[in-house]
Amino acid sequence: MKKFWTKIKHFKSTENWGDADKVNPYLVMCLDDLREAVNRPIHIHCAYDTKGHAANSFHYIGKAADIHIEGLSLVDAYLAVEKLGIFNGIGLYPFWTNPGLHLDLRQNPARWGRNAAGIYVALNDKFIGACLNNG
Repeated sequence: MKKFWTKIKHFKSTENWGDADKVNPYLVMCLDDLREAVNRPIHIHCAYDTKGHAANSFHYIGKAADIHIEGLSLVDAYLAVEKLGIFNGIGLYPFWTNPGLHLDLRQNPARWGRNAAGIYVALNDKFIGACLNNG
């Protein structure tokens, strides 16, 4: 087990990270900072993963996590992540069983949503409005 886990306040290596030893430590630290900022539990859906994501997914290299924040609507969770300003990749997924966010450490900023048909779409006012209506 990597020593950095001893410095993480809100998460354990035994959570749903995939292979916790292959998750980028900075990703875990950023999620810990987010947890501190929102003062609510964050549930990890997955982090490091080897299949089932878009081509060139940051999950495949341990630099992405799919999460939901307990007690926050999807839009409020998105706004909290944006305010924190540490994740360059942010995807909104309102149609998961627990609507949530994809967060990653890509170099260039990207924002998107995934609609009910499973199609990736631009994150714009129309999509955010649909998220509000579904929440």
